This record gives sequence, structure tokens and C-alpha cells, in this order.
Amino acid sequence: MNDLRILHLEDSPDDAELVHATLSLAGLAADIRLVSTREAYVDALEQFAPDLILTDYRIPRFSGLEGLEIRNRLAPDVPLIFVTGSLGDDLAVNTLRLGATDFVLKDRMARLPSAIRRALEDRDRRQAHRQLDAELAAQRELMRATLDAAQAAIVVLDAMGAIVSANPMASRLSGCAPASLAGQAFWDVFPAPQSVDATRERVRAALEWPDAVAGSSWPMSTVAGRSVVWSAGALASPGRRERLVLSGLDITAQRQAEDQAHYLGNYDPATGLPNRTRFVDALAARCRQRAADEPMVMAMLMIALQRLEEIADSDGEEAIAAICTALVGRMAAVAGDEPLLARISDSRLALATTLDRGELERFVPHVLDALAAPLAVDGRQRVIPARAGVALLPDDAADARQLLRAAEAALLGIEADATRNYAFYTPAQSDQARERLQLEAELREALAADDQLVLHYQPQVDLRSGEIVGLESLIRWHHPRLAWLSPARFIPLAEVTGLMNALGNWTLREVCRQLAQWERDGVTAPVVAVNLSASQFAASTLLTDIDRILAQCGTRADRLELELTESAGMRDPQGSVALMTQLRQRGLKISIDDFGTGYSSLSYLKRFPVNRLKVDQSFVRDIVTDADDQAISRAIIAMGHQLKLEVVAEGVETGDQCALLTAAGCDLGQGYLMSRPVAAEQCAALFGKPLPLS
Repeated sequence: MNDLRILHLEDSPDDAELVHATLSLAGLAADIRLVSTREAYVDALEQFAPDLILTDYRIPRFSGLEGLEIRNRLAPDVPLIFVTGSLGDDLAVNTLRLGATDFVLKDRMARLPSAIRRALEDRDRRQAHRQLDAELAAQRELMRATLDAAQAAIVVLDAMGAIVSANPMASRLSGCAPASLAGQAFWDVFPAPQSVDATRERVRAALEWPDAVAGSSWPMSTVAGRSVVWSAGALASPGRRERLVLSGLDITAQRQAEDQAHYLGNYDPATGLPNRTRFVDALAARCRQRAADEPMVMAMLMIALQRLEEIADSDGEEAIAAICTALVGRMAAVAGDEPLLARISDSRLALATTLDRGELERFVPHVLDALAAPLAVDGRQRVIPARAGVALLPDDAADARQLLRAAEAALLGIEADATRNYAFYTPAQSDQARERLQLEAELREALAADDQLVLHYQPQVDLRSGEIVGLESLIRWHHPRLAWLSPARFIPLAEVTGLMNALGNWTLREVCRQLAQWERDGVTAPVVAVNLSASQFAASTLLTDIDRILAQCGTRADRLELELTESAGMRDPQGSVALMTQLRQRGLKISIDDFGTGYSSLSYLKRFPVNRLKVDQSFVRDIVTDADDQAISRAIIAMGHQLKLEVVAEGVETGDQCALLTAAGCDLGQGYLMSRPVAAEQCAALFGKPLPLS
């Protein structure tokens, strides 16, 4: 042992020399501090910091027992060995009882080195045990604090399924004090909504076959109106009372948000009518039902309400909602038996009914006259002119979607005709139809050209630091005839004409080319997101197309993020999980775009291997003034974090919106507050600079 510091309390120089010689012969190199008075002894304990104390039992004006007592107060961890000429059995036992480590008689000095080694080993063991005890105590305290602060309910059960302990969240959910929960059967306190028996049998099965617990599903509990999803883990330590740990997550807010998101994705919140997607599904079901019984005629009226934009500018959206609700009531009153009604867009209503063309010639003017009658809203008389496009199934279309499009085409045909307020569909003869056909041809040419389609990039910003951590690519069309066109003008056209895959692949290729260019220029760019349409995601060539484009451009897969709407993923949930998994295996990142506007169940959403959720801007727009939007946004953010996903809020335009999102824990923001979409050259100038958050 090198550098061993020994404090030796001894008044005899000869005895001190004997100790030193004995240690040297045994190979114990030591720095020995020899003292013989109380003052020197105390000073050495504090200044010399010995590893070991050797002391004679009898010292003039100072005894070894006093030295032991001082050691106990000032340095209790330092071993102390009595080295003395004689020590009776009673005194020896007394010294050990008072805290001495050992004693060695001077006539048996050869035993001293082994006594020192043993004393130091015992000291090291005690220190290791104390450190371990301290670490275990710290771990227990950390675990206790974690369980107390956890947003999940933690319940520990014994072998009979009775509650041994519960954290504060479990206590709050149950409405019982933690002490009163102890001893109660879990299934009595947290029953499944169907029956207590379901929960009881699940707990008993887990206790009997603990190896089957991990990853298993558990009945949902309903406690005081709250919905709780449970997961379980078995405790395998033998002899312990605790056998099973259950963790319950209160998903009430998420379920409410899911229900609300499903409603908003399928219905118009102002009128309660189905939206376009829901209407087409209902119309298709009605057509199948009637067709099974007898040949049928289905008439579709696409009704455009005039002046709504003007009224919205002056009186606000609440007035528009009141007007539309009142007009829907009028339509329902004159539409006859079992009509299908829908609000297709802000200013368009749809009505489907079983009337032939002759009946429609009388019915359509009747509906339009009812809609155009003066309407009192907020004490003011309003007149809302209306126009209608009319189409028939099977004359004008073969299915519900075609019927809807035909009615829209008929409506477009009279938008510039002030002499008529309704028209029946005539195939592809109007100026609008010709314009659409021309625009389709020009879009095909633009995909083959290299100077019309361009990408702009909008930053995605860390809401804590303002740092740019991502970009979303947004396509624009520099049309040679119509100047700049927004995606809203040509994306729907691409979807209905089968050009969406070609347009999506062009965007992927351009993003990869730009990333490679930035890298060549020495510019460090963040990950760039590319929107995938539902049709592109469903294409059988998606993986092949992505692999080819990445190889051609020399771009790493982890530089790309694919944005997919939740409704696209839910068309075939199992197939979507498999495809997303293959994309992630290539290194690509995946986000769910426009979250909350489609419909997806938590059971599938949690299986989607995605990195981010994007809160749709419809929930962000009124978050400052609308408590419902604020609650939905908070629920989506909380759900995303429970699923260990980053959450991005779209459409952030004001500092107040940004502050509320940050307070709700949202990770990233995207919108005009930080930056509008900009060209690649302008975007590169933003890198490395914090963007405004207020």
C-alpha cells in the first residue's frame, strides 16, 4: 500500500520505532505522523487526514480511550488499532465495544501488518456499502418523486390482485386517499366499462402467467367519467408482496380530441351537415341501397350562395354560420322525404334527392326561391341569392363522385351567365370545361419543362429558441399565360387527372437536387419536408421512385421528411404501417400532416412509425379567442408527446398564438410570424439565424 498515512499516538520513541520497522519489513510504505499530546492528535486528525490510527492504551496526561472518543467525533470512518504492551480481556472487549477496530499486543508485533490490511479492507467495504446505500436511497427518492409527479396512474398489486400502493395520480382518478386504496381489489376501484369481471379476469391471468404481461392489451377503465388505458408489468423478485405494476394513462382529453377531430373531418361545425367526403360516402351508400331494390334516378343540386364573402368581411364568420344554418333549415323544409344535405365548402351546399328531370324543372326554382327569400340575421334583413348546377344519375354520371363533379361543372357553366340561376349538366361544353382541359394540358407541359414549376421553402422553427430545425417544400407554378398560380389552383386538377404521382416525384427530385446544391455550396440545411398525396402514398411504385431519386441526386435519405395526411394513412392502416416501416428503414422521416382534420384511431396511430404530428392550422387560427380550439390543440400536443412524437403547429401568424402554443408544450411552429415561404436563395440566408417568435 503506497502513500498510507498513519497517525501514531505514542509517547515511547522505541515503541514508535518498533512499529515503523515492523511495517517496513512487511512492505507497508507509510507516512507516519507521531504525536503524544491531545493538541497534536486533534490537529493531525484535521490537517494530516490519516488513513489509519495506531494508539497506545496508556499515555501520560492522555489515554488511548480519549483518543478513541475524539476519533469517534472527528473522524469516525478512520480505523483505529490499539498497539499496547498489555490489555486484559475486559479492556479489550471494552475498546471494541467503544469503536476500536482491533488491538495488537507489542510482544506480538508481527500481527500488526495483517491487522492494518484487514482494518483498511473493512473500511473500504463499509464505505462501499454506505455509497451503495446512499445511491439506493437516492434512487428510491427519485422513484418516489417520479411516481408522485407522473401524469400516469401507478398502482402496485399483490398476489391476490389487491392494491398495495398507488401514486397521487391514481388517488386523484379514483377519488380515494392513497391509504384507503390499500387492500381494495383493483377491479373494484378501476373497473372496465363493460363489467368488473373483465378486469378481474385480466388481472388474475397476469398474476398466474406473468410472462404474458408485457405488451398485452388491457381493458379500459372508466372512473368518474374519465377514460383510462392500462399497461402492465410483472415483478419477478421472489418473496416480495408486490407482484404486478399497472400504469394507467388518462386519455379522456385525447378521446374527446379524437371525436372532435373525426367530427371536424366529416362534418361542417357551423351547420352540422356532412362535408364533401362524408356526403360522397353517404350518397354512394344511398345509391347502392336503392339500386338493389329497383332502377333509380338520383338528382344532385350543387348550390352556390352569393355575397357570403362580402357579409363575412363586414359581419364576421358567426354571421355566416347563422345564415347557412337558417338556409339549411329552409332547404330541408322544401326538399321532401329523406334528402341528403351537405355543406361542400364555405359558400356551397349540396342536395341529393330522387327526382327525375321533369320534376326537377319545378323543384329547383322552388328551392332557389326559398333560399333567396329575405332572411333576418342579428336584427338585419339579408337576401342571399343562390345558383344551382344540376346533374342526374345515371344520365350524367356512373357513381356518386362523378355525380358530384358533374353538378359542380354545371354550376361553373353559369357563373358568368347573369340570365340564369340554374343549369343542367352538359358534358364538357362550357368555357370552364375547356379551360380545365387546357390547364391540364399545360400542367403536363410544365412537368416536362424546367422553368415553370418552382419550390419555395417555409421554415419550421423551435418555439423555445427561434432556431430553424426544418423546412417544408411548397410548390408554385409560374404559368406562361396566367402568371403565378398557387397550389390550390392546380393540385386538385392534378389529383383528378392522374398527374399527382408525376407532380409528387418532380417535387421529391427538386428537393433532393436543392439539398445536394446546398451541400456543394457549403450550406448546412435542415431536414426538408415533402408532402405526399394520398394517391402517391398508395402508388405501388412509391418505394422504387424514392430509391431512384435519392440515388440520382446523391442525397441521404435522412435529409428528407415525408408529410402524409392522417386520412391517407387510414385508408389501409395495416398496409400503411408496413409501408411507413420500410420508409423509416431507409432513413426517411415521416410526419402526419393536417392532424385533427381526418380520422384515425389511437390503436392505429400509435403503431404508425412516425416522427412528428403537425397540428392543422384550422385549430391554430382561432386558438387565442376560441377555447375549443385551444383545448383541441393542447390535447393533440399532449397526445403527440405521449406517443413520443415532436409536435409542429402550422399557420402560426401572431405572437399570442405562438405564446399559447409554447405554453402548451408545442415543439415547433411554422407560419407567417416566423417566415413566409421563400425561394431557395432567400431561404439559405435564413439558416443559422433565430427567427421572430413574437
